This record gives sequence, structure tokens and C-alpha cells, in this order.
Amino acid sequence: MGAESQQGIPAKDGKGAPLLGDHEAAEVQTRFWRNWWTSLRLAVSMVGLLVSSVGNTVFFKKMTNSMPNYGFYLTQLPAVIYVPMFMALAGPPAFTKLHINLLPKYAVMAIFDGLSGTLMVLGGVHTGGTLQVMLGQAIIPVTMFMSAIMVGKRYHILQLTGAAIIVLGLVLAKAASGSSDTDDVAIFNLIFFMGLVPSAMSSVYKELAFRSFAGDLDVNVIQFWVSFFQIFTNLAGMPIYTLDVLGPQKVPFNDMVQSTIGGNRCLLFREDQIVDQCGFAGERTCDHCEFAWTAVLGYLFFNASFNIFTMLVIKYGSAALCFLVSTLRMPLSAVAFSCPLIMGARAVQPKMSDFVSLGVILTGLVTYRYGGQLQHRRQLEPCSSFSFRRSPSMWFSPSSWASPTGDANGTRRRWKFMPMFAAGNLGLQPDFVLVPTVVQHRSPDRIRRDMYRRLGVAMSNKASDMEMTLEGGRL
Repeated sequence: MGAESQQGIPAKDGKGAPLLGDHEAAEVQTRFWRNWWTSLRLAVSMVGLLVSSVGNTVFFKKMTNSMPNYGFYLTQLPAVIYVPMFMALAGPPAFTKLHINLLPKYAVMAIFDGLSGTLMVLGGVHTGGTLQVMLGQAIIPVTMFMSAIMVGKRYHILQLTGAAIIVLGLVLAKAASGSSDTDDVAIFNLIFFMGLVPSAMSSVYKELAFRSFAGDLDVNVIQFWVSFFQIFTNLAGMPIYTLDVLGPQKVPFNDMVQSTIGGNRCLLFREDQIVDQCGFAGERTCDHCEFAWTAVLGYLFFNASFNIFTMLVIKYGSAALCFLVSTLRMPLSAVAFSCPLIMGARAVQPKMSDFVSLGVILTGLVTYRYGGQLQHRRQLEPCSSFSFRRSPSMWFSPSSWASPTGDANGTRRRWKFMPMFAAGNLGLQPDFVLVPTVVQHRSPDRIRRDMYRRLGVAMSNKASDMEMTLEGGRL
């Protein structure tokens, strides 16, 4: 009995060994601190994502305010920076493990992203910051419409209701003259809104592009090639800046090279290039190059931070938390645009109509998010008629899910929503690409060891495979 009592079995007098041995107690304590550390990192990542997303929105507007006549230059700059960055991150596999048949898919993604960035930068010159925040929420109904057309995706009734409420808020915003910002011009508001269409198409296409691919993909390789092709997409989009509908902001095609040189001088040497015949009705916007470098570097910093913190939130939490933070970004960004400490002389005090529109749109966002949660629960029901193939993007689920079927060899694949950098645009929502990863088969010995580990049984180093030790005793 004495020996048994030492193994954790209570003695007759009720005084037995502790329920947990020293080893088990140490494991419990280690697990507690590990969970605490993970929760802390998640909390810090969420705060960082919220701050960086607001900063990304604010400095996007400050950038277009400082360099309003260099839209092409501002669109091309992030892509040129991201190409060497992602080439370094991807390393030799960017070329040695390149799948030639995927290059057209990378090019299509670049076309959507490049066109979205071009229209947002161009339209953002004469679209007030508060209105940019509100118009940006239209990405939800636009993406829903594109998903329904391209993949036949179905939505919960509350998601549809939320999208309708968002549209109502946008209508109210424009009915009340859009925002308090007198710089708003209708045609540029429309151009900014049109930038949401290729952005939504890009999101949907990134869910579909690699469905038929059976290998393993590195997201850094994808981002390198998308950024590479985006440089040429931006070049192909140069005729957009020559359209007569732009009025004084039109840049003749023959002046594009000179405009790019002027953008360099504005950013690097803080030299105003457009100082005459500007600033009044019917004229171009004057340059404000004195603080252009702080605005551009601020945008690049917050844009990179936004994408990095998105990855961290996905790592320590789930994709759902990223979209929760993006919901909170809207009211905080509106407050930031009204703060003279942040926007300086460009700060605009919102009117009551702005608060009403923001409140309506925020109500629609909350309704849409809650409907997404209900839709996900419905998809997980055993008797559900929904399939993963018809609705792969589960924004309120964990960041990966296994394919229901494998290949001819029985190898199952796991799909992951991997965050991608949004280069040259406002980053209205966290950007993801759905990539496959091959799930490796476990050997019988690995399966046995994993089972022992879950049961709290340690394999003895000196014993054979059939001899284990439990709480220090021999079985």
C-alpha cells in the first residue's frame, strides 16, 4: 500500500500523494504561462493592427494631399519597393520553384490590384478623408455581389440586411453632400468608388486561383510575382490619367515622364513643381511637397505594419479578429480626420449628417459580421446543404480548413487563408489568398507517440516501444 500511495493512489487515512506529480505540475504551470504569453501577443497584435489600419487610412489621404498631381508616381512607388523586399523574403524558390502555369494567375491578381490602386489614388485626391472611410465600406456589398456571380456564394439573411444598411448609409452620406470636406468632387468620388470593383474582384479571384493546384505554395513567392506584374499593370494604366473627365487633373500622355520626374523632386527634394495657375476653381491642385516625404513614408510604414499585424493576428488568433478590427477602424479614422493635431490645416470637423451616416454604416457592419458568424455555424452543421466548394471563404472561421477529398494517392490538402500585402491602395479590408498546403502522412510510430503525448504518457528512452513510464512508474 505504501508503494501505491506514492504513485498517487490515496491511502486509507485519506493522506495520499498529490494528484499531480512534480513533472505534471510543471507542465501545467508551463502551459499556463504559454497561454498567457500567447494571449498577450494576440492583444498587442490586435492593438497594433487597429493603430496601423487607422494610420494607413489617414496617411493615404495625407499622401494624396501632399502630392496631388503625381498619382501615377504614388501608385508605382509601393510596387517598386515591394518587389525586392519579397524577392529577398522568398529567396531562390521565387525562381527555382516557380510554376510557369501559375504566372497568368499572378498577372490577373496584379491587374486587379493595380487597377484598384490607380483608381483609389486618383480619386482620393478630391475625396475627403471621412468620405473615403464611408465609401470604403461599400467593399462589402460589392464583394458579396462579385462572389455571388463568380462562385455562386450564398449569404445569411443578416449579411444581406447588413449590406443593404451599408448602402443606405452611403446614400445618406451623399445626400448630405458627402461630408464636411469642401474638397469633395463628385467625379473623383465616383472614381474612388470604382476602385472598389477591381479590389472586390481581386479578393474573390484569390479564393479561386489555386483550387486546381496540387502542390505547396509559398505566399512570399506569390507576393513577389504579383508585385512584379503590378509594375507593368500600372504602366498599362497610364492612359487613365489622360482622360478628359479628370478636368484640370488630366495629365497628357507626353507629360507622363516629366510628371514622374516631378514626383521624384517633390518627394526627395521637397520642391513644389505645380505652383502657378493652381488652387482655384477649374485649376489643378497646388503641390505641398514640404512634408511630402513624411506623408509618403508614413503611409509606407503604416501600410507595411498593417499587413504585418494582420499576419500576427491570424497567427495568434483567427481571421475573424482581423475583420473585427477593420470594423472598429471606421469611427476611429473619422475622428482622426477631424483632429488638427493629426491633419493640421486639413482637419475637417464633421457635421451631424456625418455622424448619422457613420452610425448607419456601422450598424450595417455589425449586422453583416454577426450574419457571417451565423452563416459559418450553419455551414458546420452535419445536415447543412452548404459545401466548402460553394463557399470557401469563411471569414469567421479559423485560418485554415482541410479539403473534404484527397488526391489519387489519398493525400489530403489543407487550405489556408494567407494575408497578402495590399500595395498602392487604401487596404480597405485585410487581403487574403487561399493557398493549398499538403498534409503529410504520419507514420504509425508518429501516430503512437502523438497518442501517448495526448494521454500524458512519456515514452521511455531505455525501454522498448511497448514499455512506457507513467508518473515515474513502470507499467
